[in-house]
Amino acid sequence: MRAAHEVALEVGAPRFLEEVTDLARRSGVSLGAGETDREPGAAGEFGLTDRELEVLRLLGDGSTNRQIGAELFITPKTASVHVSRILMKLGVANRAEAAAAAHRLGLARKVGVD
Repeated sequence: MRAAHEVALEVGAPRFLEEVTDLARRSGVSLGAGETDREPGAAGEFGLTDRELEVLRLLGDGSTNRQIGAELFITPKTASVHVSRILMKLGVANRAEAAAAAHRLGLARKVGVD
């Protein structure tokens, strides 16, 4: 797992890196220095994973579970699980509140700005 982690870092493969890091965490395997480095802000403050940040950005843009799934190459059901976890971690009741949080945190893209 450590070798896969190193390769993902070297070649700049964020999705593969996320999968390896997540698997290592669930397996209790230490990947060495830097494994807990997280993007400041939303990730650190709310404990969001990299994938949850991606989903939150898309929520902020008004995307549905189907659109999130298509964008991230996951099923709509998996997208809905990510959304549920985001709602719980942010302490919000619904997608609209999560989208508002994404905007407050500067995670959503500016819609309609050229």
